[in-house]
Amino acid sequence: MKYPDTDKNSQNLSREVHVWHVVPESVRDPAILQHCRDILDPEEREKLGRFIRPDDGHHYLVSHALLRSVLSYYADVAPADWRFAHGKHGRPEIQPDMQSPLRFNLTHTRGLAACVVTRDVDCGIDAEQLHKRSNPLGVAQRMFSPLELEALGQKRGTDFLEYFYQGWTLREAYVKARGIGISFPTRQLCFNTEGERISVKFDDSIDDTERNWYFQLIRPNATHIIALALRDNPDEHRHVIVSEWGQGQWGQVWQRGQI
Repeated sequence: MKYPDTDKNSQNLSREVHVWHVVPESVRDPAILQHCRDILDPEEREKLGRFIRPDDGHHYLVSHALLRSVLSYYADVAPADWRFAHGKHGRPEIQPDMQSPLRFNLTHTRGLAACVVTRDVDCGIDAEQLHKRSNPLGVAQRMFSPLELEALGQKRGTDFLEYFYQGWTLREAYVKARGIGISFPTRQLCFNTEGERISVKFDDSIDDTERNWYFQLIRPNATHIIALALRDNPDEHRHVIVSEWGQGQWGQVWQRGQI
C-alpha cells in the first residue's frame, strides 16, 4: 500500500525543493519515540546507544527518524527499509541498488532538526541556533574571506550574530552539497547576503562558478537559521518549499510501516 499521495509528492520535486523541520524537544510521545527507534537500521541504533548525554541521543534519534519518514513521503518504501551508502567524505546517499532519484541532506542542532529533499539535484543544508559563542572572530578568521571579516567587524549585537551564522551555515551547506569534507578551504569563498539573491565569489583556485549554485537562508523561528545550497540549473530553477513536520505525520508514517 502506498503512502497517501506518494506519486504526486514525488512529481512535485521536478519543480520544487522541499525542506522539512521539527523541534526535537517537542517529540516526547513514548509511542512515537519507540517507532523512531524501530525504523532505525542496526548501524544507527548502535550509534544511538553510544551517546552519553540523553539530549544528544534524543536529537540523533528524532533527526534520523525524520529523514527516513520524510523520504517515505516521496516513495513507496517504508521508513525502516531505506538503505544508505556513504561517499568518500561521509556524505550519505540512498543505496544505488534502490534506484531512487531522491537526493537529501540532514542537519540538526539544539532546538531544530531539518532535512532537504530534491530529485536528482545536489543539495546541502545546515542549521544553527543563534546564540553567543566563545571567540566567534577567531572562528571567522579561519572560515571567512577578508571582505566578510571586514564586514563582520563593523557589526554589533544581534547583527553581528546574524551575519556570523549566515556565513558559517552557507559554507557548511555548500561543502555538504558537494560532499567534499571539512578540509575544504572555505576562506576562498566570499558570500554576499545583502542583495535580492545570495551571491558567492570563488577564489581562482576553486574549480567552481557562481552560476552553478543557488543559496537560500531560512528563518524557521526567531532563534535558528537554516542555510540551503542547491546545484542550480538557471533554465530550471526550482521553488523552495519549507514545512514543519507535524505530529500527525509521524502517525501516518507509523501506520504505513505496519502495513
